[in-house]
Order: sequence, then C-alpha cells, then structure tokens
Amino acid sequence: MTVNQKIFSSLKKSKVLSLNKNTLTRTSQAFRFPLLEQSKCSCLPDSSTVYPSRNFTTTKYESAALEKLDKVASHVHGEVPAITDEDTKMIIEEPASHLVSKTGSTNPVVVLFGWAGASHKNLNKYSSIYLEAGFTTVQFILSTRHIFRDTDQIPELMSKVMDQMGQQGLLDRPMYIHCLSDTGVMCYQGLDIASKQRSTMRRLNIQGVVWDSCPGPYPEVTLSRISAFLIVNWLCCMNDKLGVVESLHSSYRLLLDRGWPNLLRRWQGKPVTLNMMNGIWCGHFGRDHHLQFPLVPELHLYSDKDFYLPYKYLEKEVLAMKEESGADYTAVKFVGSPHVSHLKRHKKTYKSQVLAFIMGNMKPVEETEELVRRRLHRNS
Repeated sequence: MTVNQKIFSSLKKSKVLSLNKNTLTRTSQAFRFPLLEQSKCSCLPDSSTVYPSRNFTTTKYESAALEKLDKVASHVHGEVPAITDEDTKMIIEEPASHLVSKTGSTNPVVVLFGWAGASHKNLNKYSSIYLEAGFTTVQFILSTRHIFRDTDQIPELMSKVMDQMGQQGLLDRPMYIHCLSDTGVMCYQGLDIASKQRSTMRRLNIQGVVWDSCPGPYPEVTLSRISAFLIVNWLCCMNDKLGVVESLHSSYRLLLDRGWPNLLRRWQGKPVTLNMMNGIWCGHFGRDHHLQFPLVPELHLYSDKDFYLPYKYLEKEVLAMKEESGADYTAVKFVGSPHVSHLKRHKKTYKSQVLAFIMGNMKPVEETEELVRRRLHRNS
C-alpha cells in the first residue's frame, strides 16, 4: 500500500472524509511530489514568521483530518542512517614553515564550515587567506541529509570531527570559527554541543567567530518555501554525487519527514520545528551567541543583496541586540554581493577585514589560558 493509500484509508476509517473539495484537493496535492510545480520561488526561505496565515481557517472536520494525516505521516519515517567516514570527511592544511613564525609558537587554527552545496574547492579560496597568514585551516562541509533531515545527529557527527582534530593536536591550540551561511552555523552549533557533552568537560579555545551570510531568520513554512527546500535538497544531493534516483528519494524523504508534518502543524496553528538541536534553531544560536559566549569577539559579513539573509533583519534583530548588550562585535556591510559571494565580489576588502579581525584578537598564551578558565567557570 502506498503512502497516499494509507492516508486516505485512515481518513475513510475515521469518517472524516467530509472535507470540502478545495481542502481535500489542497491536502492531497500538497502531499504528492507535484508540490514542486506549485512553487514560484527559486530561493531559500527568508522570513522569520513561523505561524499560520490569518486567512487560513479549518472546520472541526478538517482539523480532525489533519490530525489523522499527521499520525499516519509519523509512522512512515525511516530510520536515521549511521554516520559514515564520508560524513566526517575534513581537510586539514598547514601553512608553509616560513609563514608559521608570523603567528608565533601557538599557531592558531581556523575552522571553515561550508554552506549547503559547497565543495572543498570552494572552501580552498577561503583557506588560502588564512594559510598565507600562517594559520592552520580545517575545512568541513555538512552532508545534505544532516542539513535537511537528520539534524539531531549533528552533535554526534561533530563529536567524531572533534576526535579527528584531537588526533592532530588541534584542540589544544587557539581556534577561530568561520561559518558560511546557516549550514556553517549548524556545524558550529553541533560542535558546541559535542564539546559540552564530553566527559572531560573540555572546552574549545575559541577566540573569535566570523559569520559570513549568517545567522539567518527562522524560515516560514509554506507550500512555496517547502518546494524551495526540496529543490535545494535535490541540487545538494546531486552535488554530493548521489545520483538522480537517490537525490529524488532524499527529497521525497525530506517531504515526509520535515515538510509535510510541519505544514500540517502550521495549518493547525501550532509552531513548527525545523533543523533544531536541543530545541534551538541554528540561526537563533548565532543570534544569541554573544549571550552564551560574551568573551568571544564576532565579525559579521553581510550585504544589501543577500536573498537569504535580509540586511534589515540582521541589523534590526541581530546587530541591534549585540549593540544594546555591549557585545564585542564588528560588522561589515558589502554592496551588491549575493549570498556567500562577498569574497568573490570584494576579495581585497574581504581578506583585509577577516585578517584584521583575527590578528586584532590574537592573545598571548597566558591570557588565552585565563580566558579558557573563565569560560569553564561560567559554564560550571
């Protein structure tokens, strides 16, 4: 029996098929894959609204049908796959020996977390900035399934990433985090959770965070936005070389596991849950980072032409909060550059800003150790 047959069989048994024609057509079409055909949106979500439209109302029979659909959908989810070596793949590069002296004996590490659909070739352009300045770099890109479906598994995944970094002796060195889009923020959020879950209560020595094209607003759940997510998921899977069939299957599972259940919750007037770790959206983790880590300086890189991160949202909802609380942050607003394209459009300025930020926040070993002790004390 297909998923659609299960749904309508359950509706028939529950005697709630007295839906009006428009609503039944709307729900059945939304569940089937032609949902993509209804989309007129070619971008990722950019709204922070998560509640239903005021124009949408349901009768008690329609609400009962939606509840029944929700229960059926919850029983067709597949098991979360185990973490593979490919999921934890990273690239570690050391600077040329004659450049290490620029940063002293405690050679810092810059961890680059890529955006959805990025390749290591893309990240190499960012790594080269830091390598030329004498820093060690770590490149990591989150797998597509963890971005859109298996978000809960990210802390476990990042714990394994930490193990690899520890084997290379990187966890004992000063560290800077460079997040590219909200997918990069998801990696950092998972890394933070993994670090706190360690039995040794070891804390990473993070001395600064670069937010490039992030953190973004909470996405609105609508038919067009879900369609956009499915399209982007398919493109990312194809970029991961999963093949057409597996990519379509991944998008179908995303529809069943995340899109459809959250669309139902929206129609029912309930808050939706997307890509959360410990109940926190990655964008909100980045927004409130200064509250959790007041001793860690931040650099925000954004533009007036970013479809995913509207500059008005960042300035009013993120930067204004940091300004009010007296947080240690720097913000650079570029002109005309699209999402995660600031380096491409403004290479000279981009390079000078990130290096000035890091060089300006490098601390002597003694001061670094004291900061770590203070962070441990605050978290104990």
